[in-house]
Amino acid sequence: MTKKLITLLVAAAFTGTVSASDLSYDNFTIGYNQVDLDGASFDLDGFNLGASFSLSPEWYVKLDTLMSSGDEAGVDVDFDLTTVNFGYHMPMSNGVDFIAELGYVGADAEVSSQFGSDSNDDSGANLVLGFRGLATDNFEWGLNVQYADLDESSTFINLEGRYYFTDSFSLGVRGSFESDINIYGINARFDF
Repeated sequence: MTKKLITLLVAAAFTGTVSASDLSYDNFTIGYNQVDLDGASFDLDGFNLGASFSLSPEWYVKLDTLMSSGDEAGVDVDFDLTTVNFGYHMPMSNGVDFIAELGYVGADAEVSSQFGSDSNDDSGANLVLGFRGLATDNFEWGLNVQYADLDESSTFINLEGRYYFTDSFSLGVRGSFESDINIYGINARFDF
């Protein structure tokens, strides 16, 4: 169970880094995530912080940390995830970018109950391929496929929508879907 939690939460930290009118890659993010496991009555809630910085016109680096926990029927799960992604983006048309990211993941999970506890540290790679685009001046969308290779590999479909209230502030919703896992999130993004 611990290894599956690590894999599923990788998607929560990697779903998109998008910003205002020209698809900027320079921002800070704070968000809330809900993780639903199919076939189990156990959900995790968590907060994440992130930052993305341009290295050149095409290259960027993205840093994220996620802290989540859940308590169900006397079983407590704590999960921390830290990631570093290096990304490349290329304009496909006016307002649409192709993105490719490769990342390193460090994850720590702990499960405890009255019968004892178990913890697991893991690290691995993450690959994201997809698109980001502007539907209007105030609405951005994102669609990508993510392959996370920790102890168990998983493939996620990630969808995101973002509404810009100003050029530097937006709210986004997202979903990540895998055969056994659904992750939903809302976040605030501050572009610079």
